Amino acid sequence: MSYSRYLDIVTSWAEDKGYLVLFESDGDDSIDCDSKIISIKSTNRIETQLYVLLHECGHALIRENGSTFHFKNIEENYSKTSKISKVFVLMEEVEAWKRGYRLASRLGVRIDDEKWNRAVSRAIWKYAEWTSS
Repeated sequence: MSYSRYLDIVTSWAEDKGYLVLFESDGDDSIDCDSKIISIKSTNRIETQLYVLLHECGHALIRENGSTFHFKNIEENYSKTSKISKVFVLMEEVEAWKRGYRLASRLGVRIDDEKWNRAVSRAIWKYAEWTSS
């Protein structure tokens, strides 16, 4: 199966959960769980778009199913610039990648583990650097 088909499968999953998935050249690879909008940068390679969409769906799953880390409590009680808030954001990012990977498996979406691991490493490294600023 092609990455394009896999992207359709994951997009359909998100839409079934009530999310609007937008593929735009100025997309910012993000999710707004309140407005249920997922924005994907369409100028990235299709495989990258797939992996980012799976990650954003991981965030949707965290919001839907909750998390053992209680991110919402941290968001409500601490400044976004506080050390604890930044660490919990980093933890949520890792959790979203993990849930996205498991979602791919459930949906029958094949992942190239080496490329996936590089994408995860790049994304998490940026957050790790941000936590120390």
